Amino acid sequence: MKLPKTLFNHCVFATGLLVYDHVLFLDSYPALNEKRVTSDVYRFFGGPASNATAFLSRSGVETYLLAACGDDDVGMKVLEEIKEQGVNTTYLQVKEGTQNPVAYILIEKANHGKRTAILADDKNCIPVYDAHFVNAMKAGDILLVEGRYEETEFPICKEAHKKGVLTVLDPGSRVLNLEKWSPVIDFWLAPKEGVIKTLGTIDLFSACQFLSKPSVKLAAVTLGAGGVVYGNRKKTAFQPAFHVQAVDSNGSGDIFHAGFIWGLLNDWEYAACIEFGAAAGALSATFIGTHSPELTAHMVENSSLLKHV
Repeated sequence: MKLPKTLFNHCVFATGLLVYDHVLFLDSYPALNEKRVTSDVYRFFGGPASNATAFLSRSGVETYLLAACGDDDVGMKVLEEIKEQGVNTTYLQVKEGTQNPVAYILIEKANHGKRTAILADDKNCIPVYDAHFVNAMKAGDILLVEGRYEETEFPICKEAHKKGVLTVLDPGSRVLNLEKWSPVIDFWLAPKEGVIKTLGTIDLFSACQFLSKPSVKLAAVTLGAGGVVYGNRKKTAFQPAFHVQAVDSNGSGDIFHAGFIWGLLNDWEYAACIEFGAAAGALSATFIGTHSPELTAHMVENSSLLKHV
């Protein structure tokens, strides 16, 4: 894959899961005890931080990923694939005697690419703190974390934030300690399911205000095809979803985060970052997987979805 030259002075660092996805397309979900056969199967690496850095790398951003992979054949495969995307793998940790995490993703064709995912995870295949990873960051760079490996990610996030690195948290549906994490996070971006698990049933605009504890600059709640609620204690707003012919929604949230980060790199207003992220996530759902060479920030900029770019 021929990648574009680096376009920015600042780099994007990320840490989280590096998994091997098995994506199976079905006409409909099987019932209990029912067997199904499909030949419509795709395999490629995945994980929120991994998908986001791959998108940004294809778009001309210098990216670095801290993650763990197994020393089995699957681990070597994901390592090879993410290198091909242009992500710097200096900080990837190969764990001896472990199996790489694998995900099985069932997509119902008739349901606009919506999916069910099952993760098979080796608890020994986790990344550990790396001081060299932190030392490589400089003020103005961006760090994306998942909060999945808290003992590793929190100290990295804390030290990066202290250096003036912009920190972006994608906790997924995990419940994290707000009092602990908020002081080291600039942007808290979470799906509705995770926000409800954390805060209980709450008005989502109020949730954005509540999540915007110091030093959080902006919180956003993603609703998939329902759009994005975002804001802080000064102002909240709603970004409608972009309507596309979706075939695979798996990873769309990851590309939303990558699109949001693209906006930060361009020093856009937050509303424009959210809009661009929403457009990027929507367009990614028109592809199978998130690693197609055509799926870049430049494709999003040139799409008919956006008017401001």
